[in-house]
Amino acid sequence: MLSEAIACRPAGRLALRGRTRKAAAMSAHDRAAAACRHSLHALATIGDQLTDEQWAVPTDCPGWTVGDVYAHVVSLEQWMADGGEAPQGPPQQLIDSGVDRWRGTARTEVLAALHTLRQVRERQLTAELRSADAPGWWVWANTAVPFAVQLSARAFDLWVHEQDVRRALRHPGNLGTAGAQVARDLVRQALPRIVVKKAGAAPGAAMRITTLGELPQDFTVYVDEHGRAAVVPADAHRSTAHATLSWEAYALLASGRSTRERQQVLLTGDAALAERVLDQLNIAP
Repeated sequence: MLSEAIACRPAGRLALRGRTRKAAAMSAHDRAAAACRHSLHALATIGDQLTDEQWAVPTDCPGWTVGDVYAHVVSLEQWMADGGEAPQGPPQQLIDSGVDRWRGTARTEVLAALHTLRQVRERQLTAELRSADAPGWWVWANTAVPFAVQLSARAFDLWVHEQDVRRALRHPGNLGTAGAQVARDLVRQALPRIVVKKAGAAPGAAMRITTLGELPQDFTVYVDEHGRAAVVPADAHRSTAHATLSWEAYALLASGRSTRERQQVLLTGDAALAERVLDQLNIAP
């Protein structure tokens, strides 16, 4: 965040108002950059407190230990630091090779690499932040996209893996951070397609979703007479199905870290539709 020397009290008040307006007007692109910085800081801080035993603890990410998560973060952040260009080969190869490269490496060495990368990424995500419409690459879809899309996906990935580590270590926290907000927005963007294409909602269906806790939400995904869905205010249409659950449960389902059966959800209306939506909520690769 930029700061200025304040010469007198009135100017200080004016400067504060100016910064407040800028904060309120922060773009989604800037929020994604802030989310990446925040999750990287959290992961580095947690990592410095880990023992070798904790490094080997399994996470909810299938087949990955805490140490593997850190290996993945280091390898993908190095890829971003190097330009984040289209990988040579399938995206999964980029992900797997990064973890394999660091697996078995001493915890202190992996964390040292993370700290070094953090300095580079902090600069790239602030003073050297690429424009939102610059060319980028979306690893998940293996396709060219605006850099804003690439950065949002990276922020989502970092926050999800931060949460993987926290759950594995029973060290909860940061469920309402900038990274969580990026995750919330990406899921909401995907929901119209999920409701229609994956859950098979018919025209006239109104799937209401309410989340409680760190990031409360209340909205409806409405399918019009042409079969097109859109996110609208919760009271815009009478809901045909309504799912109420905690933000954390919602995030776990949306990141593929849990299943509907393991989460407490209050359902009303067309329970079958709501169940299909929740079963298809995962947007992670």
